[in-house]
Amino acid sequence: MGRSRWITLSHPLAAVVPVYGHTAATLVINPVKSLEAGDAANVFRITMENHWGTHVDTPAHFFAHGRSVADFGAGEWIFSAPTVVDVPAGAGEMIGVAALQDVDMVCDLVLLRTGFQRHRGQDVYSHDNPGVLAEVGLWLRNHRPRVRALGMDFVSLSARRDRSAGHASHRAFLDPNGSGQPVLLIEDMDLGYSLGDLVQVVVAPLLVRGIDSAPCTVFGRLEGQGGG
Repeated sequence: MGRSRWITLSHPLAAVVPVYGHTAATLVINPVKSLEAGDAANVFRITMENHWGTHVDTPAHFFAHGRSVADFGAGEWIFSAPTVVDVPAGAGEMIGVAALQDVDMVCDLVLLRTGFQRHRGQDVYSHDNPGVLAEVGLWLRNHRPRVRALGMDFVSLSARRDRSAGHASHRAFLDPNGSGQPVLLIEDMDLGYSLGDLVQVVVAPLLVRGIDSAPCTVFGRLEGQGGG
């Protein structure tokens, strides 16, 4: 009988972070207290933007009346029927509905694995990433109503070659007044694992009142002979 194994599907934050449009954004880490300085404990102050690193976009990112990251209940961050969609995509390529035809009716989380994360830290990762067409958000909301989130192994849903199309895509996924329920977006994920036995995903965002979206740590549970 197989055993469960948990893996991390998010990139750790570091002093240098590749973000949308910036190959090397600087996350500022300042020591407030330090063992080396003779203090009783280490304490750090961290300064960054809330869309850096692996993060989740909520409706409030594009809609003033949409729910923000702190408005979701604990159970809404747990996904028990994830589907990994392997869709190789290069710089600037747009992903459409045709890539998602194997997503079934019980799926609650779609993970787009393009392989583009191999470029993370390079200029192309931040400046010429693939994107997802608005038609995907509309199709999921109308035809796969159980899907509550879409994750991806590239920096943003928006391809920088056509930012207006990217804005339209965000709105299609996140519009709180659209057909069906909004589909959250988990950008800049680490999907470089064998995920054939993925059975559960838990998203743990930083819960801060007053911001739209937040960095998150994402955990995946594998169930199979490879577990350990």
